[in-house]
Amino acid sequence: MHRIKEAVIVEGRYDKMKLRAFLDSEIFETSGFRIYNDAQKRNLIKRIADVSGIVILTDSDASGFQIRNYIKSFVEPEKIKNAYIPNVE
Repeated sequence: MHRIKEAVIVEGRYDKMKLRAFLDSEIFETSGFRIYNDAQKRNLIKRIADVSGIVILTDSDASGFQIRNYIKSFVEPEKIKNAYIPNVE
């Protein structure tokens, strides 16, 4: 198991389950585009970023970039690290 100090933000439940197999860190899901209508989840992500920082790990597709950019709109840039899941043909 690998441990990182930042919390990891992923798109969905499946991503979270896969990461738990090898990452011993806090992992939170956005539930895809539901984050747009979930003020509680946005506030939670913002608080987590303030405490430990976050790593945004999304797919390299249009949806992933849209969710990533949305999170970047309400979290200070210095509290974010970006990681990408490569596009597999």
